[in-house]
Amino acid sequence: MIIVKTYRGHIRNWEELCERLGIDLTLSREEREHEILIKAYQTWGCEMADHMHGMFAFALWDEEEQKLFCLRDQFGTKPFYYYETEDGELLYGTMIRDIIDQPGFKKELNEEMLQLYLSLTYVAGENTFFRGLKKLLPGRYLIWQDGKLEIHRYWKPEFHPDESKTLEDWADEIHNTLKEIMPEVKTADEKVESFLSGGVDSSYVLAMSDAEQADSCGYEEERFDESVLAEKTAQLLGRKFSRSIITPEQFFDIVPYVMYNMEQPLGDASAIVFTLGCNATAEHAKICYSGEGSDEFFGGYNMYRNAERYGENLKNFYVGNTNIMKEDEKQKILKKYDPDVLPIELARGIYEETEGLDPLTKMSDVDIQIWLEGDIYLNVDKMSTAAGLEIRMPLTDRRIFDIEYEIGRAVQQECRDRSRMPYSA
Repeated sequence: MIIVKTYRGHIRNWEELCERLGIDLTLSREEREHEILIKAYQTWGCEMADHMHGMFAFALWDEEEQKLFCLRDQFGTKPFYYYETEDGELLYGTMIRDIIDQPGFKKELNEEMLQLYLSLTYVAGENTFFRGLKKLLPGRYLIWQDGKLEIHRYWKPEFHPDESKTLEDWADEIHNTLKEIMPEVKTADEKVESFLSGGVDSSYVLAMSDAEQADSCGYEEERFDESVLAEKTAQLLGRKFSRSIITPEQFFDIVPYVMYNMEQPLGDASAIVFTLGCNATAEHAKICYSGEGSDEFFGGYNMYRNAERYGENLKNFYVGNTNIMKEDEKQKILKKYDPDVLPIELARGIYEETEGLDPLTKMSDVDIQIWLEGDIYLNVDKMSTAAGLEIRMPLTDRRIFDIEYEIGRAVQQECRDRSRMPYSA
């Protein structure tokens, strides 16, 4: 007997899986997704995630084998934590507070994480601010049996450049793939709205969706306000538009709420704006689309323009989207400084995986494996959950990524020459 112990997420290709696994299509969403997890595990075992698309983290208990099986999706869109107690028990869950309240948990500060955090401004890698509490990293599954813990990696980003297609060919392939994905992202009876910043990624998601309303955040000071462009985009697409104007008082007043619900420190100021946006949208919607993932997949950030200039030197300093405080600065202010605890060590294995590939691919891979998981997806999950809003990210999909890993250097160069990358903000 297989029991679902904990699960959070959304399985996109549920209809296909229900048909393949003999599951009643008329079940409620919760019932059918639990059935999918159970029957997928019974059918494919540890390889079950190879057949699933979506956002998910879960734990299954195999009663017959007395084995716990836990898995996190390929990109880490949903969190999963675990902790081994001194008594040889395993505590686990998708929320930290669910673990620290259990018997056997010892609440201690992980000082090494503070040292990393001062550079990155988010919790990167498998460790957390709680000593002994770890994250199951993306693309991994965990097995706990007879008091022994095993972690296995079932998926990792791989890049196999294909130089035979043009930029237009790749753009068409992305477009056609997203057209296939969008019907899976929601059921016919679900009403969905869409976050809109005015950037290419969120605008594209809105254009490809059937969302009737777009939601945006704006500011009283015009030089910071992108919502004007977002409103024009919504008008062009024939959608309703809702704008939430953020005042300085709102921004600072909500910081304690953000930090409590984040469960660990996060120094990304956009988390505060996103929180306010989630809270405002949750007043009139239960589900909302968002465009996360495309910048990292397709090189959308301006800093990626420097990739060729950085060259092989990347592996000596590039650890992701943020690197604020240098080692000499941290050494001056920390009571305990360990010269062996360096942010670059988090990316060392990624550079080994991408040996021989071009610098842009290396930067992208570091951000996909470290920055997205530790900052962006964490923010989206924690703040939307706190608001009672479900976020679905159509562009964060293995089928979209599979296109990205084939785009060759010639097309990347053409994109840079045109000062853009395909379908990215």
